Amino acid sequence: MEIFGIVLSIPAAFVASSVYSFLLSRVVVRTDLLRRVMWMASVGVLILFVMEVALLIAIGAVRSGALLGPGFYVAHVVIFFAGPPALANVLILRNPRGSFRWYWAVPACTAFAFVLVLLQYGVSEALYGID
Repeated sequence: MEIFGIVLSIPAAFVASSVYSFLLSRVVVRTDLLRRVMWMASVGVLILFVMEVALLIAIGAVRSGALLGPGFYVAHVVIFFAGPPALANVLILRNPRGSFRWYWAVPACTAFAFVLVLLQYGVSEALYGID
């Protein structure tokens, strides 16, 4: 049953990324302060993702959870949900003139969402078991 969830996450991420990227390019790009704040927050989320992956590679999910406590899983879930929008923000909002079109961000965000789904399954199974 899990395989269906993994497979169906791809079209769901594609549709969600398409809608989000389109709205981002039409609404947020026009407001300079909001664009800058969202871009900086998104860079922070992506840096947290890189730090999490480095931690998981270095010591694994169980030791990371033991080292950081319950905050590790909370941060992991926040990165899981905020990751694809953060990537879209970084790609689309970096240039106010909009030289990077919104539809180029959709495949990157969809692939990133798929990676995050696989990472979520791996971390959850390592921390809480296969059930």
